[in-house]
This record gives sequence, C-alpha cells and structure tokens, in this order.
Amino acid sequence: MKKEVENFYDHLKSFYSDVLRTRSKTISTREFKQKVIDIYEAWKTDIHHVLEAFEIENDVLSRLDNLFNAVYEEAKMRVANINNVKTKIGEIHDIFWKQVVVVLRREKETASLMESASFLGLDFNWSLATCALQLQEVAITLVAKRKNILLDKANVERTLNKRIQRLTFNDQYEAFSVQVKKSFEVEMPILAQHLRKMRAKVLHEGYNPKPEETESIVGFTIGLLQKLEGIN
Repeated sequence: MKKEVENFYDHLKSFYSDVLRTRSKTISTREFKQKVIDIYEAWKTDIHHVLEAFEIENDVLSRLDNLFNAVYEEAKMRVANINNVKTKIGEIHDIFWKQVVVVLRREKETASLMESASFLGLDFNWSLATCALQLQEVAITLVAKRKNILLDKANVERTLNKRIQRLTFNDQYEAFSVQVKKSFEVEMPILAQHLRKMRAKVLHEGYNPKPEETESIVGFTIGLLQKLEGIN
C-alpha cells in the first residue's frame, strides 16, 4: 500500500510541476487532458481505497474527491482554464502530502512492530489472518451491544439450550447467529469447523497460515462484516 501511495504522489507532483510551468491561461492539448484523466482514474480506482484502508478522515477524503472531480470536469471542457486547474491541483498536492506522511508513519510503525517480532518466525499471512480473526470478535461484540444481544455465559447457554464448560467466541458466535436470525431474519455465515480450528492455531499457537488459508479467513471476515452491516 505504501508504494502505491508514494507512486501516486510522485505522479501527482510531476503533473503539478507541469501545470505550474504552463504559461497560457487556457490549454486544450490532448496530452494535458490525458494526464488529468490518468490521475483521476488512479485516484478513483485505487488510491482513494488505499487511504480509506488507512483510516484517513472522511472529511479529508470527501474534500479530495471534490477537488479531483472538479479538475476532471475542467479537463473535459473543450478549452480548460489552466488557472482553475492550477489552484485545485495545488490544493490536492498540499492535502495529499499530509496524507502520505500519515500513511508512511503508520507503515513504519507496523513494520517496526513486526520486525521486533521477527525472531518468532511470524510472517505476513499470520499478521493478516490475526487482524481478520480479531476483527470478527470485535465486530460481533460491538453489534451485539448495539442490538442489546447478551453474549455472557448464562445467556449463551439459554440461547443454545446447552451447558457450556468454558465460554468461547465460537459459542458466542453461534448464539449471536441464532438471535439475529430470530430478531432480524438475517442468516449469518456458518463458522465452519476448519475456521474454528484455524482461529485457535493462529491466535494462540502462532501458526503461520498458508496463503490460501489466509484468503479463506479474510474472505469469511468480509462476508461476516457485510452481513453485520445489514443489521447494524
């Protein structure tokens, strides 16, 4: 992700320099318009989502969206006003640079943390799978609280109609699924047995999942979040 942001910023900075060097107040060259389109499409298809993943504030993303849209609309005109483009690109440049700094700092902190734990032999798949697995539990807990679904031991036993020796996330998820189906008519994804076993291995035993195992965990988590968003 960091490299995508850096490359986009270099592209944006180069284009901004080209705009500043342009002397005429209006420009209609095909090259100029194509550069605007390239930058706009890169922002829309990739970079916006990258910054979103780094939890950049929504108002900053909205402001950038508006500026990119304005530049794009200007470029679509038969004769573009270079002063308008220059002003908006300048604003984008300044705002975006601050976001690059945020992204780089977060990347550095994450890399530093994993580097400190490198002697444990934990790899990228472990990091991603751990994030996804923890997100499952946090998401269920938050939505349960908002919907007043109680997932303590007594209520889970009552919902599942069975005695539980030690309350686990698997039990809570099963009870949560029963209650949201009853109250909201929403079918939660089935937490398959291999995912239950993988949870314990990754989180508690330091198992490095294979790429396809990580993909399965992440895929299930995304499906889970989409379901939760529908009832949240």
